[in-house]
Amino acid sequence: MAKIAVTPDQLIVFTLDLIPWIAAFVAITLSLNLEYGFLGIPNFGKVLAVTGGAFVVGSLPGQLIAWLFGLGSGLDYFDNHAQIIPGVNGVLARDPLLAIVLLLFTLVVAALVGGLLGFVSSYPALRLREEYLGMTLLAMGEVLIIVGNNFKPIVGGTLGVFVPSFFSWVPHGLRPYAITGLIGAVALASLLFVYRVTRSPWGRVLRAVRDDEVLAASLGKDVVNYRRNVLIIAGAIAALGGAMLALNSGAVNARNFSRVNHTFIPWVMVIVGGAANNLGVVIGTVFFVVMQRVVDVFKPDLQPYVPFDVVWLNPILLSLSLIFVMMYWPNGIVRERPTRTLTREELDALIEKKRMQKS
Repeated sequence: MAKIAVTPDQLIVFTLDLIPWIAAFVAITLSLNLEYGFLGIPNFGKVLAVTGGAFVVGSLPGQLIAWLFGLGSGLDYFDNHAQIIPGVNGVLARDPLLAIVLLLFTLVVAALVGGLLGFVSSYPALRLREEYLGMTLLAMGEVLIIVGNNFKPIVGGTLGVFVPSFFSWVPHGLRPYAITGLIGAVALASLLFVYRVTRSPWGRVLRAVRDDEVLAASLGKDVVNYRRNVLIIAGAIAALGGAMLALNSGAVNARNFSRVNHTFIPWVMVIVGGAANNLGVVIGTVFFVVMQRVVDVFKPDLQPYVPFDVVWLNPILLSLSLIFVMMYWPNGIVRERPTRTLTREELDALIEKKRMQKS
């Protein structure tokens, strides 16, 4: 039986392919962790915001450049985008500043669209609870995919649309590094943001609402407002994850987004990693993304080692991993840790002061 041989060049290519996938799903799972892990909202419609962010990347920048520079005048953009996109890329290649500004503008719009979709999702979240809310959000998650697949002016309908090359001004051999660096930076910013807000007093209120909503309301906390704000913020972060997936693939097609890949698998990543623990969520995401990409990239090499078609290896490993973790670590690989409003030194000093007062 032949051994799997990987050359250094192949390893570099694989790493450059792997990092954007990890970064995009880290943003998606962190947004889900903010909703479910910290606030207890069972958002089974995560694909809604993810798809919204990807649709913005596929629809907005190309049409905007084509309109500003008169490219493909008189032609329908989506019917002729294969002929128009080279002209768009040529404009971006000649003007790096325009490319960078357009890229940042696109990411901001994607986040705003995701926040808007989160705001729309907040309406059932304010009125429904548990399984009814989960089913409603699951149905909402399918709406945008269906519309994008059948309404051509969004992302070209069933044929999809190419994404402009924002780094066409970068030498060809360095473009993968530039894209990977950008996507990694966005994911890191999302991680730092979620970490800071969940460690703040605002984050502690989220846990209080999750654990006992009635008690939190009796203490003067506006539960409705917290639910709405979390769905808006999480929607914006998830949309950035969808935008990163679109930038990495270079094309957007509504059929590439599904509740399995962009809702259920992120749920598995969060549960296995450890809900309400950002480090655990990142670990769970890295574990599953690496596993999936290894199987996808090295399918021909792995086939001799399994007694069935290798296409079934990913779902089998996913299921077995979930079962194993739930049997031995029901709270996830890294369980939720209690947060303290005071440091350990401050708590020890306070305890010592009380002890001296009693004596």
